[in-house]
Amino acid sequence: MMLALEYDCIRIFRRIVKHRHVYTMAVEDIIFWFHVSIVVFCSVYEMNNGIVRGFIVVSQVLGAVLYRYAFGRFFVKYISKFLLFVLKPLKKLSRFIKIKIQGAVRRLRSRLAACARSKKRGKKCSLNPDGKNSSV
Repeated sequence: MMLALEYDCIRIFRRIVKHRHVYTMAVEDIIFWFHVSIVVFCSVYEMNNGIVRGFIVVSQVLGAVLYRYAFGRFFVKYISKFLLFVLKPLKKLSRFIKIKIQGAVRRLRSRLAACARSKKRGKKCSLNPDGKNSSV
């Protein structure tokens, strides 16, 4: 059941962070299943001396199915909704900060370009918005 809970955490991550390409999800799945194979192999090796028995396979499959339909569906749905609710204001704040920084960079670039043009003409330039040079 812990492995199913781990996969549900991956599913929640996928709902929160949008993936641009399918192959990124495929890589996540491959890493997860590689992890699962190591965990299952180590537990079977430790508990049954490496002997795979039918009841072990059946119990793992039934446990995963039972978890998925009894608990997993609700866990993914409500935890992802909660996290999206919590992260939405942070996302808006980061967009606001990004817009302000981009605006400041754009204004600085235009001032630098104007300064470079005026230096070509042999004039003094200032990066201050009021156009005056400040002396320290």
